[in-house]
Amino acid sequence: MHNTTPPKRTELPSSAQLKRSTIIAALSALALLVVVILPSEYGVDVTGMGRGMGRVLGLTEMGEIKTQLAEESAADAAATATPASTTSTEPVATTSPELTNRVDEIERKLAEVMLKQQLRERVTATSRQVEAKAVAPAKTVAAVPAPQPVAPTPAIKNDQTTIQLDPGQGVEVKLVMKAGKSAAFRWTANGGTLNFDTHGDGGGRSISYVKGRGVPQDEGQITAAFDGNHGWFWRNRTNSPVTLSLQTRGEYESFKRVK
Repeated sequence: MHNTTPPKRTELPSSAQLKRSTIIAALSALALLVVVILPSEYGVDVTGMGRGMGRVLGLTEMGEIKTQLAEESAADAAATATPASTTSTEPVATTSPELTNRVDEIERKLAEVMLKQQLRERVTATSRQVEAKAVAPAKTVAAVPAPQPVAPTPAIKNDQTTIQLDPGQGVEVKLVMKAGKSAAFRWTANGGTLNFDTHGDGGGRSISYVKGRGVPQDEGQITAAFDGNHGWFWRNRTNSPVTLSLQTRGEYESFKRVK
């Protein structure tokens, strides 16, 4: 058995809702008529937007081809129609090869139109991809600083010597050095004492760094005040022989005993 219970009044749509639905349906049908049906079926584009929405979508060109097909079919049918017979009340029409060829030609044109539309869409998509890549920010590449030349490490020299000094005898040892270069030293009188003068000379200049009398030993560092010879002069002022031992290490060019 069917359910014959009538719907409640609250479930039925109101008059305003029915009017609104009717207006929306009419506007939708009108839009479809203008945008789709008129361009595709009759080749008429009434949008007034430049080339028109129908031509952009390829529907106008399709409608023009269909209209042309219908007109040519009607003309061919009228030209090839057989005059009415005296014994028959209905006209007899035959299909000509020319009409068939025209139909095939129009179908070919329709296929070309669809192909052109597909190619146009592909070209548009490709152009958008190319533009997106062109707008993409370029990656920043950090500049790598050029390696700085490493200054050569100056040659460090080591020397040592032992000298026997009789009473009243003197001796001088010099290091050939460039201005600003340094050398560490240590000397001993091996149980005796010596007078000494640490000094330098070269290029018409001379300097006395430090002097001492009756000193058993000394050590430290000598830094050249200018290019030249920098070193020591010792003299034995005792009544006994003294053995002098000297050790040097530093940035000097040569080690030499003067007298």
